[in-house]
Order: sequence, then C-alpha cells, then structure tokens
Amino acid sequence: MATFDDIAVLTSENVRLNYTLAGMGSRFAAFMADSVILTLLFVAVSSLFMLAGMSFAAFEGMGIETFSILQALYMVTVAVLYWGYYFLFEWINWGQTPGKQLLGIRVSAADGAPADMVQCALRNVLRIIDLILAGFGVTFFIMIFTPRYQRIGDLAAGTVVVKRRRLVIDDVLNAARHSDRIAAQAVQAATVTVRGSGRGVEFSEGPMKLKIDDAERMLIQKFIERRESLPPNVRKTLVKDLARRIREKSPGEAISSLSDEQLIDTAYKIEINKDQRI
Repeated sequence: MATFDDIAVLTSENVRLNYTLAGMGSRFAAFMADSVILTLLFVAVSSLFMLAGMSFAAFEGMGIETFSILQALYMVTVAVLYWGYYFLFEWINWGQTPGKQLLGIRVSAADGAPADMVQCALRNVLRIIDLILAGFGVTFFIMIFTPRYQRIGDLAAGTVVVKRRRLVIDDVLNAARHSDRIAAQAVQAATVTVRGSGRGVEFSEGPMKLKIDDAERMLIQKFIERRESLPPNVRKTLVKDLARRIREKSPGEAISSLSDEQLIDTAYKIEINKDQRI
C-alpha cells in the first residue's frame, strides 16, 4: 500500500519502480553510526601525527599564519578524511556509507538511478553547510518542509535518500512483460537472411535492420546469460559498448528509438528465433 513517503519512478525501460523515502530518524541514526566510525579514524590519524611530533596544545591561541607544516598537514588530512569518507562510500558502494548500509538506506538520484560521481561529490561538499545550519535547526526545518526530506546538499545535487529495496515479484513481472512485448514486436515482422558463410547475419524487421557478426552474436548471448550477476557499473559499460557496436552498423530511426538494453534484448530475441525463419 502506497504512503506519502513512497515515490514511483519510470525507468528508461518503461518499468515502474517504487521507492520509500528514508525518514529523518533512520538518517540521523546512520549519521551517528558514521560519526562513530569517523571518530575512530580521527583518533587513529591523530595518534600518528602525535607520534610524528605534533602537539595539540600548540593549537591553542595560534593563528593560521603560525601553523607549522605538520599542523597544516594534519588539518588538511582531517578535512579530506571527513569529506572523502562520505564521498567515496556513496560513490563506490551503491550510495551507502557503512552507517547507511547498517540502517538499510542509500543515496540515489531523484529519478531512482544510482547517484553518479558528481552528485556524490556535490552533496558532500555542501555537507559542512548543512552541519553548520543544523546547529541552528535550519537543516531540520528544510528537510521537514521539502517533499522528499532533502537537505541543501540533496537539493543542489538532485539526490534523495531512500530505503534500500529488494526486487519484489511485481518488479520481475513488469520487467518480463515489457521485455516480452518489445520482443514480440521485433519478432512479429522479422525476416532473417543469411549472407556469407558464417561471417555475419542481417536481421530485417520491417524498417529495422540489425547487422550482427559472429563475435557480436556471442557477446550478446553471454551478456544475456550473465547480466543479472554482473556488478551494476560493469553491466552499464557492457550494455553501452555492445549497443554502440550494433548501432554503428545498423543505423535507422526504429533502432534509435530503443534504449541500449532494449536493442540488445531485441537482437537476442530475433537471434534465438532465426532458425525458425531461415
């Protein structure tokens, strides 16, 4: 049953996915968990600098112009560690810091796609502003009165924090129905003509023509067999590269209207049906 915290996203494959926004309670709990981890990291870094001869007592009453190289290096290290912790984990770990992973939430783009590097960087560059304003209650006020519980960093980067979701049966059925519908449209008028001796096949579907050689045919088959087990970044790269190779040899309006993965699915469906049409 949908609630006010549910958002629906229509993917490029025309599959509807539902996400639930993470509440302020779970976000605060994740922040506290990350803060504990960061505190331990700061203690470790501080200990290393103390072993190198830095004294924290030297910070008292000093202006920035009197900082030693070691003290300046310490401050830069702490700043980079704090920013890099959130940025790197959210970028390489599917939008999740350890704290977010513990609470079952993640950062995503507002359209439901994984947050990219620029979005992760921007939302965390502005984190310090959000923390300063949080001391005056402004950040909480902004999150409460934005429709998707977004802080300033989220608004600027176009991101939201959602509960980590697992695929449910409705998602699988919707994706399967859409894939079958695309395949049926492609196969319905498909006529296959073999040209050459094992060198390549040209698939014609009304106005659509797909020229696929043996190497690409094998790549398509291997991708379809393994795509669900591929890491998201690897899958995205393979889809983009394989679709580009098909488009370069098979231009046309019908082909350009398909997304990269739809194009690969169509080529695969025609390929496995070609023996019935030769």
